[in-house]
Amino acid sequence: MAAPQLNPTQVEQLLQTLAAQLRCDPNQLRQQLQSGNFGAVASSLNPNDAQQVQNLLKNPKQLQQVMNSAEMKELLRRLQGK
Repeated sequence: MAAPQLNPTQVEQLLQTLAAQLRCDPNQLRQQLQSGNFGAVASSLNPNDAQQVQNLLKNPKQLQQVMNSAEMKELLRRLQGK
């Protein structure tokens, strides 16, 4: 069974949200993630949060569930100023 895929809008929203939380440039973050440099992201988190991010990135089904949750939708709505 194929892993669920995030649509481009969801990917962009997740990237923007993560960049805002990490206080970094979204384009730089995108480059780091695309190159597999998760250490740069994890280094700005506390160890527990870093482990949770790693686990989430390794589990596309769980990531999809998080992206579709009411809490994430509300967070994205607020971050977009809507």
